[in-house]
Amino acid sequence: MHPPPSAAAMDFSQNSLFGYTEDLQELTIIERPVRRSLKTPEEIERLTVDEDLGDIERAVYLLSAGQDIQGTSVIANLPFLMRQNPAETLRRVLPKVRVS
Repeated sequence: MHPPPSAAAMDFSQNSLFGYTEDLQELTIIERPVRRSLKTPEEIERLTVDEDLGDIERAVYLLSAGQDIQGTSVIANLPFLMRQNPAETLRRVLPKVRVS
């Protein structure tokens, strides 16, 4: 790894900075609608899960009726579920993982 250049080695002259300004002006700003990151009330409703569900019940529900990303989250959390409750995870969650 190289050490950062010393202040003496840096070129802060007008010509040098002008080149950087030109480079920045050539960049195009990608505009995308803010709408992409926001969810409609309907989307939020579809992604909402009853807070009173336990971890196993929530996992089973998400694998049965949830969105793909929610099922992926359940699969990523299988090690946690196995540590927390191995018998119920094997009996109830794993069969749903195999089906999905």
